[in-house]
Amino acid sequence: MDNEYYYNQARNRYYDACSEINNCENRVNELINEKNAVIAELNSLNADLIRHRNASEQLSNVIAQETDLTNSLDSVAANMEEASTSFTQMADAPDSSSVSISEVFSDEMTATRNTLTSAMDSFRAKKSAVETRIAELEAAIREAENRIADIESAINITRANAEAWRSTRNNASMDMEYYRRRMNSED
Repeated sequence: MDNEYYYNQARNRYYDACSEINNCENRVNELINEKNAVIAELNSLNADLIRHRNASEQLSNVIAQETDLTNSLDSVAANMEEASTSFTQMADAPDSSSVSISEVFSDEMTATRNTLTSAMDSFRAKKSAVETRIAELEAAIREAENRIADIESAINITRANAEAWRSTRNNASMDMEYYRRRMNSED
């Protein structure tokens, strides 16, 4: 084999290495863009998680007030019963019919209790939905963090491959120079 043959082989290795270096650099840029997109998604998920945690806390505070509201409603009912009894005793006259305040307002009290119960059930259902969404967001955040780690690993591997190709290119360049000199010395 002659020097020109070895020179051409070295030149082919050089151009192949240049091509592979460009491929690696392009791939790194693609991975960086992908990583930036995942980071933007992760930031959005984290902001959404914070909003949902705040909503969950506020719903918990509202639900915690149920006992106080129920006790207040019971207190109003007891006070109304006492007032009804006192009113009945005061208005007890032979020529008038007595009216029980409790009977007059019992429908209102029942409606109020039903509204309170319905509202609290609705708050509990909303809290449950928010808690479910929080769990989904936490899982999505873990997945995004894992994707970022995978992308960073791929970036490091691709950069290492590019360095290996640079080494191949440098060796091919030296071989080209060596065989070019040998061809020139033959002339």
